[in-house]
Amino acid sequence: MPDRVLTAAVESGWLVRPRRGVYALPGLPREAIAALSAGGRLSCVSAARSYGLWGGQDGRLHLRVGAHAGRTDADTVRHWTPNDAHPELWRVSFAECLRSVVSCADEETAVAVLDTALSARSVTLAGLRRIFEGTTRQSMAVAAAARPGSDSGVESILRQRLSVRGHHVEQQIAVPGVGRVDIRVDGVLYVEIDGFAYHADKASFERDRTRDTGLALLGARRVRFPARDVLLDADAVVATIEAVLATEEMRA
Repeated sequence: MPDRVLTAAVESGWLVRPRRGVYALPGLPREAIAALSAGGRLSCVSAARSYGLWGGQDGRLHLRVGAHAGRTDADTVRHWTPNDAHPELWRVSFAECLRSVVSCADEETAVAVLDTALSARSVTLAGLRRIFEGTTRQSMAVAAAARPGSDSGVESILRQRLSVRGHHVEQQIAVPGVGRVDIRVDGVLYVEIDGFAYHADKASFERDRTRDTGLALLGARRVRFPARDVLLDADAVVATIEAVLATEEMRA
């Protein structure tokens, strides 16, 4: 396409020019434009978010850049590795996204990203093993710790914390007459995690309360936590769960 046509498209707003010789549609996400401007690709948790996965609490922009990358903001995390061959110029491939998360993020966040990928059916357990085949022993160990069942990274974090403490954790438990419950701990305590936006959704709010009533009618012990509580102090949430379990044991 002639340069004058591209220039006219930019001037009219049909295209944006993040970098010399690079053009994009204006609807591309802000992070994608930033990646193109720097001559890099979204990587680590930034790429995970672009694929609809849990991105942890690190809100910085993570870019995979080469030796001739352009300027970026001070809070941008640069990963100085060659960009992989991928048709999308603004982010790494899905497989490379998962590998970069495991090498970049802390282990708990990395497992949470992989958990959400499994739950979204973006990858299978067998596919995950193939993606990490030939990587470091540590990376393969992190991948092996991933499990399907977490609808969110918050649920995964709680699962991991409880499992480390020796608890038996089941996820997405189907309870007759109630529906699916997020977590069951040690076979006796049902745990629900309220997402950030659930208060704004009347139908979800009412559905959650109907589940609580159904569990109560079955005589089941249950607790409910806001997602924010898990993110701010997951150990305190675990301590509360263990206190409830201790009460259950005393009653038994």
